[in-house]
Amino acid sequence: MVFPRIAGHRLIGRDEELRQIADVLDNLRPGRLTVLALEGPAGSGRTRLIDETARMARRRDFTVLAEPEWAGAVGSRQVLRTAGDHPGPLLFLGDHPRRVDPRAWGVLDLLAETAPTLVALTGPAEGARLPPADVHRVKVPPLSPAAQAEFVARLAGGRPDPLLMDLCRVAAGRPGALRELVAGLDEEGLLRVEGGWAVLRVSRLPRRIEAHLRGQVASVSAPARHLLQAAATVGVSFPLLRLARLMGVGPVTMLPALEEALESGLLGGDGELLAFGHDLVRAAVESTLPRPVAAALRPVPPPRRVIPRKSTEPADWSVLSPREREIAELAGQALTNQQIAHRTGISPHTVNFHLRQVFHKLRIGSRVELAARLPREEAS
Repeated sequence: MVFPRIAGHRLIGRDEELRQIADVLDNLRPGRLTVLALEGPAGSGRTRLIDETARMARRRDFTVLAEPEWAGAVGSRQVLRTAGDHPGPLLFLGDHPRRVDPRAWGVLDLLAETAPTLVALTGPAEGARLPPADVHRVKVPPLSPAAQAEFVARLAGGRPDPLLMDLCRVAAGRPGALRELVAGLDEEGLLRVEGGWAVLRVSRLPRRIEAHLRGQVASVSAPARHLLQAAATVGVSFPLLRLARLMGVGPVTMLPALEEALESGLLGGDGELLAFGHDLVRAAVESTLPRPVAAALRPVPPPRRVIPRKSTEPADWSVLSPREREIAELAGQALTNQQIAHRTGISPHTVNFHLRQVFHKLRIGSRVELAARLPREEAS
């Protein structure tokens, strides 16, 4: 399969963000410098959005300058001459305000006095040191499930089958991560297109994605990394208090690390629970822990309570009620709770309740023991 290039295609699932960007461009006025901050995690598509912002601005007769042309002190002085040669609205593109020389902001403020001037950044705008009214923030959220399916179909060249879409949950709705996932599946021969469908051969992570996930764990701060690793030993989804107890801290103390973990996309929220997007993500995070540590953190299931009994004594069936005896006989014939419920006209829940009563009264612990101790004439 030829992995398609999609940079020239329309953006998928970003109609609201493009509307907000267009609104900023159309309402820009001279007098004060304005900042447009495209805020979202890595892989969310901020760079693609800033490229689209530049295209939209050029269609509106803006002069567009990339970061290397203006962010440095020397570049900012050159910008004054460029702006003089091209009167009209100005758009300056940048990756992050902290990379901008402080003297450059003074030049942009000067330009904004006479020309509509916008700085578009793919990052938080706090470093711009501007009044809040001058900053327009556009949040770049995960793609919706429908947009993810359309995006993957464009990448793979066929409509994704359910198994492929389930695996795509590892990408947490981020276009960059989806692109890497599909490319990795393609290069390892795990994906094929037949009859218009993109079909997953084997549901496993490509090596490049496993390495990427481990790299994400390594890239966060130590507190966030420890939180993610501890969470991976708890399960795919769990309440916050359970994780807090494992880590021996209060929920409030965890908040900074938790926010960073959520921002990484490795961990998400599912209603009242925290959750990994996929068990394969959880496993990849857990693999960054030394095995003895992972084993020590992993919850140990409580030992099964076995009711002692004297196996030599015959079961006293007279202690059972007629209904309990009936259910015990059917269970001893290896019928399921559902089958017993159908035969007796009661619910499976009620069947389960009666079986617990039978086990308690006969002092046994399993259906196997029940079958072995059925009265001989009934067992036959």
